[in-house]
Amino acid sequence: AARPRQWIKNVLVFAAPGAAGISITLRSLAPVVAAFAAWCLVASGTYLLNDAMDVEALAHRLRTWGIQVLDSNLDFDKDPDTQDTRLREQARLIKETSRMDAAHVDHRKVITIDGRIAYCGSANFGAQYLFHVPFDPAIEAHEEADRVRKANGPEPWWKWHDGFVRFEGPVARDFDAYFRERWVLDGGDDYGAVTTIGRMGPPSGIPVGAISLRANQPDNQPNHVREVFLECIAEAQRSIFIENPYVYQTAVVEELCAAARRGVRVDLIVPALKWNDNEFSQDAMQHEYPKLLDASVRVYEYQNHFTHLKMATFDERISIVGSANLNFRSMENDNDFELVARVESEEFARGINAEVRDADVPFSQKIEPGKVGFRARVRDPRTVFLVWRRLI
Repeated sequence: AARPRQWIKNVLVFAAPGAAGISITLRSLAPVVAAFAAWCLVASGTYLLNDAMDVEALAHRLRTWGIQVLDSNLDFDKDPDTQDTRLREQARLIKETSRMDAAHVDHRKVITIDGRIAYCGSANFGAQYLFHVPFDPAIEAHEEADRVRKANGPEPWWKWHDGFVRFEGPVARDFDAYFRERWVLDGGDDYGAVTTIGRMGPPSGIPVGAISLRANQPDNQPNHVREVFLECIAEAQRSIFIENPYVYQTAVVEELCAAARRGVRVDLIVPALKWNDNEFSQDAMQHEYPKLLDASVRVYEYQNHFTHLKMATFDERISIVGSANLNFRSMENDNDFELVARVESEEFARGINAEVRDADVPFSQKIEPGKVGFRARVRDPRTVFLVWRRLI
């Protein structure tokens, strides 16, 4: 909540003495250190105040409607209110492996209904994710919002490119089991296994061969989300498509390059700098462009809107959808809480390729070898620190 990863911005105060022509000594350094600490306190205080006001206002509104609401920030001093020995052991492992500077985030995005329907994907509950009027991918997001605002039209805001996948069937209970874990560990009452409420008629949607869920959290286990991505990339024989806002975790980049070198067509769609919500992540990602392009990976930067989608297909047979970025926070051990679904279905994978890949490439700029720009060659020192600490 205090956003310690944002403190790195304040290291610029250490450049002040040199810029003023002052020699660096212990005496001259003391006020700079004090200024750095003060800026960190002010920044964190602002984040905490804004979060408290925003979260509490929303939580109060929801509670007046009879909805139970919990803050997903971990309480490291509280034992979960459950007799489930597995959950109590899980709580112990989370506490033991959590790092204060990692600011572990519950990054999962899941909705379950009646033990029968589940939604999983990359969208949060916010105006930029949820809207009734689709955005025009050919119009720049801010320009589009300004036009709507001046015309007093509906939804006059900057819209992101995002989505959910709807699942129906027994897998909904598996999704709910992960929700229950977080609910109990965050202090909620243990409601046990959910009861499935059926409906008349067969399920809707595309029948699939198999669905398995993979999760990560701070504990003594390897990152299962990372492992399923690496496994699918390594086993691909013909094609890989990935659309993800942050792609730079070392093992993932290396595996994608290896796949491309053995003849697999690899298409990667990521945001362009102008629309990315995190310039340090964009910096870290662009630094990997030369390596990817040398291996013949096709890299596209989506234009006009920020693509926050997290989808992947392999050989038009296997798909992965969920909350995970391909960065250090999502892919390293013991960082954020993530959840993805691995789906076996040719029809489903081909649908993603047609509705996402083939729809987004025309509105993307293909990155050509030798034209990757300054950021690919020289990284911001702050990015280097954040990558070193695996904070982005």
